[in-house]
Amino acid sequence: MDDNSSTTPPKWKRPEEVMRLHMMKKRRAALAARMSRSSSAAELQPSLNVSTGESQPPNKRNCFRRSTSGVKRSADGTPVLTELDASSDNTLFHLLNSESSPVPAANSTPTSFSSILKALNPEKKRASSEGAGSAGKASQVPIDWTLRTKVRFMSPKPFPFNATLRTCEEASGITGFVRCVDTGLMESSLDTSPNARLHQCCLVWQHPSLPWLELYPRQAARVSSADSNINIASMPSLRESLQRDWARSFQSLFQLVRARQCPYFYVCANNFTCLFRAAGMCGISETHALTTPTTRGFRQLLKEEDVEFTMPLKKNSIKRKSLDGASSESGYETLDSVNGETNSQTAKQENNEDDPEEEKDEEDDVSNDKWLESMGIEAAEIRRLNTVQVQQKIDRERDIDKTPESLIMVEGIEAQALFNFLLNCKSCTATTGALAGIPPTLLAPVAFHGATLRPNKVRVSKVQVENSSYHSVELQGPVLPHAVLDLCNLLKPTCDQFSLTFANLETTKAFSEALQVPALPGSPSEKENQPTNNPAPPPCVFGQENLVDCGLSKDNLELFCSSDSSKFQLMESVKFSNGMYTWM
Repeated sequence: MDDNSSTTPPKWKRPEEVMRLHMMKKRRAALAARMSRSSSAAELQPSLNVSTGESQPPNKRNCFRRSTSGVKRSADGTPVLTELDASSDNTLFHLLNSESSPVPAANSTPTSFSSILKALNPEKKRASSEGAGSAGKASQVPIDWTLRTKVRFMSPKPFPFNATLRTCEEASGITGFVRCVDTGLMESSLDTSPNARLHQCCLVWQHPSLPWLELYPRQAARVSSADSNINIASMPSLRESLQRDWARSFQSLFQLVRARQCPYFYVCANNFTCLFRAAGMCGISETHALTTPTTRGFRQLLKEEDVEFTMPLKKNSIKRKSLDGASSESGYETLDSVNGETNSQTAKQENNEDDPEEEKDEEDDVSNDKWLESMGIEAAEIRRLNTVQVQQKIDRERDIDKTPESLIMVEGIEAQALFNFLLNCKSCTATTGALAGIPPTLLAPVAFHGATLRPNKVRVSKVQVENSSYHSVELQGPVLPHAVLDLCNLLKPTCDQFSLTFANLETTKAFSEALQVPALPGSPSEKENQPTNNPAPPPCVFGQENLVDCGLSKDNLELFCSSDSSKFQLMESVKFSNGMYTWM
């Protein structure tokens, strides 16, 4: 093809003619090589078969192969795309292999096809995830309000305790836990050996407690058919007795929290988990409660009972505006922007129930209906449009169901209203399944009416990890937040290095995430979130003094009453080394 082929398209040719011209050029080149007998053309000379004396034909070359000798390359060796190549398939492969541009942030809106391809690059995803999952470090392990089903300790050196308890060690551990005695600091006649202190850390108060059923975690799939052969739901007298005893235990626990004799307790139902905390905990001056996950129906029931709540994890309208601005610049909407818009709309509707703007919206709806009537729209069509709008609003509210964003928080008198709602709500107890007729599980660090003292299972073993031997201690059962602190304080003086791995109850992670959400300026819930989200709030001295008899040790109580959000972190694992804790 001549030099003007790039500007003037050539005429159509038959494939046979193209191949014939190609073979002719090839033969001429071979003949010229034999005639010149130069060293540069020696490679083109056909080799002779010594055994047969016949000459082998030259190697066939791909006629569609493109020479890369004239391709321009950049300093790092990557080919530079020309204007013609930019519209071909080479653009796709060039963008996939390109490493020059940085990875866009997770919350940024893609503005071109190039940014989408770079976001799909697995290597860049791995680098961004490593940067996002940065580990925290402090001299004191933080508090995580997540419920745990299993905790494993590992250390290269032997632990100072074992799974075999002597009589005095078991008795001292039970006495220290029941009487809330800090055997590590207070002088007493109790056994202060590591075994006794470990046993004290592995106890919890629970109600109800049925020996043939595992009521923590509340998962019906974990209960076998042999264990659930007693159908409690079909026995009205037994079911009513369990419910009546549970109501009395629940009331006893709530009264202890209100009197600041219990720092916190959990209500574990089949579909949700509720955390009640006493006044002064986390720097909040009133009794408060958090519930997660929730559904639109559950929240609607609370509204009907006039229980006012906030949703601190729900996206704010300010964030939606920023997303809308980014999407308008790029020329299209993204999933994040749509979700941010719907979530912020539902948040505004649920967090501002008493806002006078809602009355204005209702007046606007009435005026809109009158305007449609004046335009000649039939009343049936207006009702249909209103029904569609209501259904769209319901669908937007359902988008966050069963997610961490559905967490609700109540404070003060509203915590009492939530308690009354849960006490009389029949839907909190399942009517079908293996756990039908069994009330929610109550977990607390102090004794209450009808509570059963339940020990966690302890297993001591030795494991091999990458040709290295480690000593392991595994605790299985409900592990409350204060137990993690006590276990770390027990190992810190005797072990120079150890690690903790948690098996978390995933639905309760939102309890710790709620304390990490900053209050947005001008947001409707800024006033409610201010006590828990100030970066450097003053210490809650009065709350700490009022909780001295709540059952927590003095050091732990100071941490639990802190209003600094950095003291509360969501942790998957913790490592102790050189006197510092590192968590992720």
